[in-house]
Amino acid sequence: MEPAGPGGDRADTAAPGTGRASGGRAETGLRFALLMTVVTAASITMLDNALAPTPNDTPGDALGCLLAAGIDPDGKNLTNTLVGTSRPEALRECLSGAPEVAYWKGMVATAVLLAVAALVFWWLPRWRERWHRTLPIATVDRDGGLAAELAELREIAGIDPRVRFRVDPARTTAGAVVYGRAGLYTVCLHNGLLVRRGTDPEGFRAVVLHELAHLRNRDVDVAWSSTALWRVFVLLALLPFLFSTGRILVTGLSGRSTSPFWPGAASLLTYSLLSGLVLVALVHLTRADLLRRRELHADAQAVAWGALPAGWNQPEGPRARLRRVGHLLRTHPGWAERRAALGDPDRLSAVGAPQMFLTGVAGSLLVNALEVIPRPAELGGNAWLTAALVAPVLWLVLRRSVLRATREESGLRAGLWLGCGLMVGEWVSGGSSGNEWVTAEPAYLLALPLVGAVPAVWSAQSSRLEAAALRGRVPRALAGLLNGLVTLVLLWGGLRWWQASGRFQAMGMTTELDGVRTFVTQKYPGPWQDYAWELSTATAALPTLVELNKSTLLSVAAVLMVLLPLCLHARHPGSGLRVRRTLAAGAAGGLLCWAAFAVASYALHSGRPGTLEERTGAFQYVQLWWLLLTVTAACATTAACVAGASRQHWLLRALLASQVVQLLGYAGIFLAVSADGCLGPMDVYGSHCHWLPANGTIIVKLVVSDSVTTITLFSACGALVGAGVVRGVRRWYGKPGISRARTPRALTRRARTPVARTPVAAPGVVPATRSWPALVSGGLALAVSLTLLASTAVLHADGRPDTSSAPSAETRKFLELMDTPPTARAAKVREWQALAWLTKGGLTRIERISGAFLALGDALREAGDQKPGANGKIRLDSKKFSRLCSDVAKEARAAQAYFRVPDTDLQKKWSGALQRLDRSGRSCVSALADDTAAAGEKGGDVFLLSIDGMAAAVGELTLVLQELYARTAPS
Repeated sequence: MEPAGPGGDRADTAAPGTGRASGGRAETGLRFALLMTVVTAASITMLDNALAPTPNDTPGDALGCLLAAGIDPDGKNLTNTLVGTSRPEALRECLSGAPEVAYWKGMVATAVLLAVAALVFWWLPRWRERWHRTLPIATVDRDGGLAAELAELREIAGIDPRVRFRVDPARTTAGAVVYGRAGLYTVCLHNGLLVRRGTDPEGFRAVVLHELAHLRNRDVDVAWSSTALWRVFVLLALLPFLFSTGRILVTGLSGRSTSPFWPGAASLLTYSLLSGLVLVALVHLTRADLLRRRELHADAQAVAWGALPAGWNQPEGPRARLRRVGHLLRTHPGWAERRAALGDPDRLSAVGAPQMFLTGVAGSLLVNALEVIPRPAELGGNAWLTAALVAPVLWLVLRRSVLRATREESGLRAGLWLGCGLMVGEWVSGGSSGNEWVTAEPAYLLALPLVGAVPAVWSAQSSRLEAAALRGRVPRALAGLLNGLVTLVLLWGGLRWWQASGRFQAMGMTTELDGVRTFVTQKYPGPWQDYAWELSTATAALPTLVELNKSTLLSVAAVLMVLLPLCLHARHPGSGLRVRRTLAAGAAGGLLCWAAFAVASYALHSGRPGTLEERTGAFQYVQLWWLLLTVTAACATTAACVAGASRQHWLLRALLASQVVQLLGYAGIFLAVSADGCLGPMDVYGSHCHWLPANGTIIVKLVVSDSVTTITLFSACGALVGAGVVRGVRRWYGKPGISRARTPRALTRRARTPVARTPVAAPGVVPATRSWPALVSGGLALAVSLTLLASTAVLHADGRPDTSSAPSAETRKFLELMDTPPTARAAKVREWQALAWLTKGGLTRIERISGAFLALGDALREAGDQKPGANGKIRLDSKKFSRLCSDVAKEARAAQAYFRVPDTDLQKKWSGALQRLDRSGRSCVSALADDTAAAGEKGGDVFLLSIDGMAAAVGELTLVLQELYARTAPS
């Protein structure tokens, strides 16, 4: 890309004034950094695939470990995920023995690619001068007037005197272009621009000042470095990757492929090709948007330096309509857009939907691309790096819009577009769909817009509150830093949750909750068949609760989401937060929460067991779950009502109100549990009146540990939903929605352009007569719903599964899948799975077992050669035979930790034989533990039976081995 001036046909973006331009430069610079990081991360996988010598058809490479683990390319994504991760230690051991670690190869190749891109960037300026045959200024400046004028403009712009000016005699357009690198910048004037200097000197100055603004804004470095990296990436990584992947796909479609991964890998290959093509479109659209915005920034900077806006009064040309159709694809704005940006100082401060959407797509692609590097991905480093690049972009865009724009920026639109970009990027990269086009539970993808919307709305509204409350530069800088850090942690928490929990739920891995169900039922024994609803909801929510509450940083950010706005309000009470009304709404929600406690306690009281001992275990956990559920529901409902009834700072007010409800809810729990036994029909445990504050403290601590972070985040999500519903209803009925308040221009340090700015006071919240009915109706709905749920929970319905005595059908299916992988449908896949299982360690395990058993047999034969004693029996060396039997059992247990046989029937035989071998080995050791057993007086029969059991088990393992060998060489 080549930045050009207002007289040319190229341009970059910024709002009028130096202050605006700086914010725009920072935002576009970060977006460029994000984009180039995505390109670099994508190079690792692409180069690794392009450099692969074969289509990875042999089980001798790392993919053979996946086949040995039981992966079926034709199988479902969820099944492959469960099977592939069921033996993590065995998989890690297998991959460590692979001949080459794939991602290192890609990383080395990417380092070479970056070095080549640096060389291209270094030589591009010289190559351009030779290609265009430019001339020094002195060749056309005979009287020295042109050089003097250019020196004057350079001093106005404060540009380094080493900047060179050259002329392109072949270009007849009245424009210019700037190129080069640090220390070697060149402004090349077109020949038509020199002609314009004589007829329109102000237009000439505007063009040159625009080009110098590019240098001042460091646009040249960004544009030419990204151009160099992109061209090298396309040539050395993207095209080879598309060729190699396309070759494999075409070979498979033609029926000439013998790979076991075909046709199951067709969707994966298609996803790879689609990701590459989307990356091309993403880079082009993002670069075009960024460069257009930087052109407008350069226009505004030139006007600030004294260029007359009349220099931009140029005709659109004969292809203006066609150019408008491809607006998003062009790297330079049209003249109408440039004039509109100069005339409207808030045009560039508004948040653009395309820029946030493209930022979200880039962030999602980056998270998935970095998963190719195992160690950082395991530690959440890919989520941190992505959040570190995306969050500052979001924060800077919203902050500039809030502090500079005329219309109020709520952040909701920007956050939703960012989240939609994350959702589209997740689908394109196939992170949660694998070899299937659509995830098993696509509804979970709708959580990604909330991941983007919550930090965006909070950041925008906090920035607006900060602008109204703070005046000094240092206090604003500190508050802005806290704002940015909280935004970063919130976005990271959402991405990390998606990686750790949300993605697997979208894949359909709801059966993993049966592990949680088993843990709960074992830790809290009792009649769980009476509390099936509570058990189902608790096990479904626990993974998310644990994931969100285990991060200390996320907990601190949740506290700052409420504490920072309160501190700003304390500094400036007239900021529009309406704390008194918000606290009153929170108090009303707290009262309704107490009422819900009473309803839930009454329902539990009517179905509680008869004795105090029976009220522990399952019943105790049910009460704890209802307390947690009630507080969370009350906080989220109150937040939704307050957000829907508020027009200004609605998320901040909703969070403050939910915190009041949360504190009152904890107080209610403490009182109810401490006075349990004195509450009559609302007693849950006690039957005698006692004041026991220790019990209340324990229960409150348990509830707080599971809700301190999640309640704030769930309340924020509830506020978004409530605000969206109310505003949707208002628009449906034609009522005014979000107030379009103007930001007082006192928020800006000083005006940079002569545009008139009229301060208008921000409106307050809606009257109490309109807000209180919404709160009351929402609270009553909450109370009614809790009553119905509590009544249903304590009913002893017939036919409910007894989860305490027998696993559910889903649990049995899950455990069976984890223990016996399904048999592959294709005979070729079964053949390669068997071969990979044997060569990757299965044959080694069987040989070790056979060696240990043969050593035991040799010792028995040696003992048989001895002369019997007086009683006619042989005396054995107990220590020696105990060690030999222990070796057999140890090898059996080691074989159990290896991959399961990738066949349902064979796995059952393999697992059963190993269990019997282990059991017989341990029985042999026990029989030899008694010295008299070694003399044959006692335990001789047990010893001989254990030997027979080991022999039979080894025989079964031999049969499994024979079947696997037969499968690897089909007739």
